[in-house]
Amino acid sequence: MKKLQPSKTALPLFLAVAGAGGFFLFLNLLTPMTADDYFYACRLGYAPDGSLMPVRRLQGIADILFSQKCVYLAHSGRIPVLATVQWFTLLPEPVFDLCNTLVFLLLLWQIAQLAGPRTASRRALTLLGAALLLWQCTPAFGQDLLWHTGAVNYLWTMAASLAFLCLCLQPVPGRGPGLLFALGLVSGWSMENQSAALCCLCVLCLISQWRQAQCLPRGTAAGTAGQLLGFALLMLAPGNYRRSAGYGQSGLIPAELLSRLARYTRALWAECGGLILCVLLLTLILLVLHRRSAALPLLLLAGAALCHFSMVLSPAYPLRSMFGTEVFLICTLLACLNRLDARALLPLLCCLLGLAAAAALPSALTDLAQLHTLTVARGRYILEQRAQGNRVLTVPIAEPAATRFHPLWGDGLSDLMQDPTNERNRALALYYDVDLIRGDPDL
Repeated sequence: MKKLQPSKTALPLFLAVAGAGGFFLFLNLLTPMTADDYFYACRLGYAPDGSLMPVRRLQGIADILFSQKCVYLAHSGRIPVLATVQWFTLLPEPVFDLCNTLVFLLLLWQIAQLAGPRTASRRALTLLGAALLLWQCTPAFGQDLLWHTGAVNYLWTMAASLAFLCLCLQPVPGRGPGLLFALGLVSGWSMENQSAALCCLCVLCLISQWRQAQCLPRGTAAGTAGQLLGFALLMLAPGNYRRSAGYGQSGLIPAELLSRLARYTRALWAECGGLILCVLLLTLILLVLHRRSAALPLLLLAGAALCHFSMVLSPAYPLRSMFGTEVFLICTLLACLNRLDARALLPLLCCLLGLAAAAALPSALTDLAQLHTLTVARGRYILEQRAQGNRVLTVPIAEPAATRFHPLWGDGLSDLMQDPTNERNRALALYYDVDLIRGDPDL
């Protein structure tokens, strides 16, 4: 990564950060708790069939610890991630909105760091370009960046992974192996496909630095150990295998893996084909014109490929799972643009993306506002009915999402069901301390 040279003014950078952060905070404030957010706002236990079920409204750390034990054994190995989701349900919603905005800005900063701009003004353009590319290209923007449960699972884990990768690529003096081990552990114990990609990338960094220095770099070695340990803790959770069995997956059959690879690649191409073409074209141009500066873009492109191909081990490939691949592709694209001599390309890209974002903004805001209005009105109605002694209620179900900025976009995700025994209905009833809630799409 190239070091940032002093600029006459940091105003463009401040405006880019303030603009992106302010707009993203507004989107967060407009996005209410929905779907699994209420599920994780409860103490979790085991249903008769061994799956997870909400038991009561979450009351403190002890409930979180008990819930995560059940999660590890019955659902997945994402303990740090889901414990964070549960922790924020104990706090006022605006606290999460603010923290989510800060993590979003951290992700933008890490993308800009990997892209290697030389001046503050160029960094501002890179950061703005990253924000606009995320807006334009994320297949499930609302699920990955706004939905509370989804944001911690995807946005937060990707920010941690890129922060770890940046330190592996360019170790900071004074930051010892302990810090890199801890950050590697967090990065590894996060999201399966992203963690698998980072395992490979940090091993490559370790080998490269070892060959150059002719000795083992302690910091990168400690970070790699943390990453691999976190990945092991993530993948060895008994809940992973129980959940896979629920999809009908009893083993890894080569023919099935090849079939998934074809299906998942077609799905990724349908959502991000334009981004993939641009990245491949710019990488090829960079290899022809500036071969010596193409090492990092190629490493980032490898990260995108690893993120995608590792998903063949999963029996499902929801749109939100494309986020890690997309972020690595964006990093690659911006890294190529900052290494090519054509200085007008990045400003032109930002202008075009800005026009596309402005065109999509009204429908996105309308979609989020409708969900917000329904959720607030429904919560107020439940509290009013509970105060009157009515504890068996029928409430409206949110309408299907109209845009990908809505948290319920794609993959059949719904905030409530008509069946009052469904885990989401039960969780909502426990959250508001009523006996039973039935969803009705016609209300």
